[in-house]
Amino acid sequence: MDTDSAGHGPHPADDRTAPHGRSGAEDVRSPDDAGRTDDHRSPDRTLRADGTRSPDDTGRTDDHRPPDGTLRTDGTRSPDDAFRAVLCGDGLRRCPWAPTGPAALEEHDRRWGAPPTGAAGWFEALSLEIFQAGLARWSIAQRREGLRRALRDFEPAEIARMTEDDVDELLLDPGVIRNRVKIEAVVHNARACRGLGPEDWAGHVADLRPAAAEPPPTVLAEARRSPEGDRLAARLKEQGLVFVGRTTAHRFLLRTGVLPGHLAGCFRSGTGSGGSG
Repeated sequence: MDTDSAGHGPHPADDRTAPHGRSGAEDVRSPDDAGRTDDHRSPDRTLRADGTRSPDDTGRTDDHRPPDGTLRTDGTRSPDDAFRAVLCGDGLRRCPWAPTGPAALEEHDRRWGAPPTGAAGWFEALSLEIFQAGLARWSIAQRREGLRRALRDFEPAEIARMTEDDVDELLLDPGVIRNRVKIEAVVHNARACRGLGPEDWAGHVADLRPAAAEPPPTVLAEARRSPEGDRLAARLKEQGLVFVGRTTAHRFLLRTGVLPGHLAGCFRSGTGSGGSG
């Protein structure tokens, strides 16, 4: 079973309508506007209906224009601009999902794309992607602490000892994803993985790490699957793991920094072993 997660966070509208209800054709300034400073004028009003700028805009600095060259040569913006890395209040550019809440921000800045350091970290990364399947994207970040507490810090040996009664208790815990199939899958996988050390996990993905990988420019360009994820899914299934389809395996590789998981322009892009964390 493998489902894709949906949603990429808020996408700001690109509203080029002139203030006060004027159309773009009425937006060319008259001769008596020469030299006039209108602090209330929208930056987009400097574009004529044909997309060119008026002569008095020569040399003007538009502080609202993104510094990443998102204006086309004709002065218009690309529809993809709303899906690029966004500039946050601290001056750093991040993937669009990062500013959606404190938990998502911490997930983005500290964990997403970071290679795990121990066996529990690798198992946690896989388990989180199992719980993420079918949910709104990045919602798992809000439940991570509850899952860590309920699932014994994601230690496979500890989870492997969980009984059916333990699973029933978890289904009453509002701090976790109360899905019996997913919880039982994680318990099953813990039993299959309890003998694996960090070097074993690293060995599973060693040949899947690309020599060079470019981060996607926009959310729209992010792949839902990859050949590397397909190969990993087959390996994990051969080892007896369940709920590890191609999409889940691909996102596991993004989460652990094996494949690039941050957009081009994001301050986290290119800082990890896979160019992502």
